[in-house]
Amino acid sequence: MPVTGSRHLAEAIATAGGVSVKEINQKAMESKIIKGLYFAGEVIDVDGLTGGFNLQAAFSSDYVAGKVASEKD
Repeated sequence: MPVTGSRHLAEAIATAGGVSVKEINQKAMESKIIKGLYFAGEVIDVDGLTGGFNLQAAFSSDYVAGKVASEKD
């Protein structure tokens, strides 16, 4: 397929939706509804511009969720 042009940056977000941040303890990335269930990355309803913002949110939430989950008894 030949490339014929580009679209506006506002259309560059690939995913949207997911688990509401209102249902997540953000200090632990743990579900407020089901204890011991952790969320990270694209499953959380957080959208950012492309160019690293979504990646940073994914890496940071994954780090917190993994760290907290590994410290649980």
